[in-house]
Amino acid sequence: MSHSHSQMIALPIVPPTVSARLDSMMEYYKQTGKCSLCDIQPNELLIAESDHFISLVPFAATFAFEIWIIPRDHSSHFHEIDSEKAVDLGGLLKLMLLKMSLQLNNPPFNLLIHTSPFQDDPSYAHSTHWFLQIAPHLSGVGGFEIATGCYINPVFPEDAAKILRDVRISNNNI
Repeated sequence: MSHSHSQMIALPIVPPTVSARLDSMMEYYKQTGKCSLCDIQPNELLIAESDHFISLVPFAATFAFEIWIIPRDHSSHFHEIDSEKAVDLGGLLKLMLLKMSLQLNNPPFNLLIHTSPFQDDPSYAHSTHWFLQIAPHLSGVGGFEIATGCYINPVFPEDAAKILRDVRISNNNI
């Protein structure tokens, strides 16, 4: 679409990709006793951080210059965010969108909220963690991606994080 818009969709099922993510998080928890997102050591993947959130390029990013914003404190459900954290999240989200806009020539993007299903199994509470995903549209999806569900990302996550981290924001950009 050529204009800004939002979509909020609820499904009566847990989609296969979401189910796979939840199962993967549960498996990590069973092996380590830790939530996989709480256990992230972002190092060279870190872009910026705030009091309550970190922003990074995920290690196995699906899209070039993909950004995740992750709560520092364990939380399975986005809807449980309080007003202080919401303001903090808004500030970091604005910073990430500015950096992306300046560095990548204001690309179209998707902003996705990955949160646990409302009626999830209570045993998943310790292993699941909500996060925001910013997926810029820098190239089209090719036949390989459509046929296999495997995406080719030509940018190393460390390089993408450094490029975004190094974008300087001035008062003129705000």
